[in-house]
Amino acid sequence: MRVGMAFAAIMSVAACSLPAPQTDTIAGTVYYRERIAMTPSNILTVRLLDMSRADVPASEIAAKSQPATNPPMVFELPYQTSSIDPDHRYAVEAVISDGAGKNLFRNETSYQVLTGGNPDAVNIEVAMLRQQPGVDKGHQAQKSRTDKLTGKIDKSLSQYRKIARKYAADQGDGSFEAFVTDEGQPVLIRQSRDLADYGASDIAFYFSNGTLLRFQERATRSNFGSTVANAAAKGAVLEYELQLDFAKGKYQTGEKRINGNVSAPDKHEISSAQTQAKLVQTRLKTELAATEMSEPDGRQTFVCDDQSRFYASFDQDNDQVRIEFLGREPLILPQKRAASGFMYGNDDYELRGKGQNATWSSLADGSKTGCSVSAEIAGLVLAPGDFEVVTVASLMQSGNAEWTRYFDDMMPAIKACLQRPVGDLPSVLKAWPMNHGTVGVRTVNINGGRYDCLAPTTGLGDIHVEAVEGATNVLPGERDVMFTPASGAYPADACYQHKKLEKDGVFIGWLSRNACES
Repeated sequence: MRVGMAFAAIMSVAACSLPAPQTDTIAGTVYYRERIAMTPSNILTVRLLDMSRADVPASEIAAKSQPATNPPMVFELPYQTSSIDPDHRYAVEAVISDGAGKNLFRNETSYQVLTGGNPDAVNIEVAMLRQQPGVDKGHQAQKSRTDKLTGKIDKSLSQYRKIARKYAADQGDGSFEAFVTDEGQPVLIRQSRDLADYGASDIAFYFSNGTLLRFQERATRSNFGSTVANAAAKGAVLEYELQLDFAKGKYQTGEKRINGNVSAPDKHEISSAQTQAKLVQTRLKTELAATEMSEPDGRQTFVCDDQSRFYASFDQDNDQVRIEFLGREPLILPQKRAASGFMYGNDDYELRGKGQNATWSSLADGSKTGCSVSAEIAGLVLAPGDFEVVTVASLMQSGNAEWTRYFDDMMPAIKACLQRPVGDLPSVLKAWPMNHGTVGVRTVNINGGRYDCLAPTTGLGDIHVEAVEGATNVLPGERDVMFTPASGAYPADACYQHKKLEKDGVFIGWLSRNACES
């Protein structure tokens, strides 16, 4: 008993010694102009929101609920001062609900506070919310007609040109994929964005004769109305779907679903969809302009729809192209006359295209596949060859004294570093785990330029890259074994022996070991 009392006393003293979080308060009033009396079940909820990012939902810093009274309603909203960033923008939101989850009033004006010279006291006017209307009477019939049209488009995508791009930016990773006619008219455009902690968004734009036919968005907001830390605990997930149907570019009907609840879209959502359609068409024109260049020159990497890939070396002086499928003997195809674009071929194979896009055909069996010039790192199926196969799992054996033993753990960091500007067709000379969850990666590009990269083990977050100065700055075992991604060019030096590296049955690149003395 004495031991227990002593322990309790120690814990009490320890607790008293911990600094209490510093708090402050936002004061204010809430009022409305409608001549409506509040009932005892009505609830006023006031929230402090971080409004800094326009492309994601606001995150909640603090909230307080209290019984709603007739106006004016006085509130005091406490918050932790450590949660406030002087460079961020903050606003207060006020909502009056019926106590059963149905919102009755909300402020329409943004009331900014705390930073940027804004006050810590506000007088908030809320307005009565209009109830969301149901979908149009003719909605199902129009939707059925549009479903048939979009279904035909989905089934016929293989006959259209495909333009695909991936991008990374501060607002999140994303992708752009467009299917267009030979004249460059859009049929379907897809855009995807990964907003990390804030969720993801996928949008499809269907077109008929160049005008918008359907706008379809599916989004998940995993940090809707709460902070990242407590989003999971609160279950604050917003599942949002919006489908709008158009005829000759004019809106006809549509529906939206928020966590399964169906209602009609509002005018702002319709207007936003039309604006996004114009923006995505403008982007398509930019992408088309980039691909409608003269035929590719020099050595290019083509990635194809059937998951194959090859190198094409265009020789304008000799009117021919050299095709290299790794593991096969090179093919030399003479140039042929084409009405537009380029065409090379012999009795067995043909490469025909325009700009950065082409079709690879095997005339013997009549097979065809669409291909595009690409520098992306991807796990692709390799053409058959005589190269020995090694798996990522086998590298983890205790007898492996090379840096590749930890390849699987370092793979996200390696991929992230290879996607940075480290020169054309880079390979990894060496990678090594470091303290604090980071990985060091040294790369060499096809021109011999070396770079050191420092990346988080996950491949996400801040990544630092700098050029390696001086030929004598060589790491121990730097060139003993090299890794080259599937879309790269492994070293042609006769000293290197190459093996195909696979992970879960998918070819991801080459391991090249130096068999010569250093």
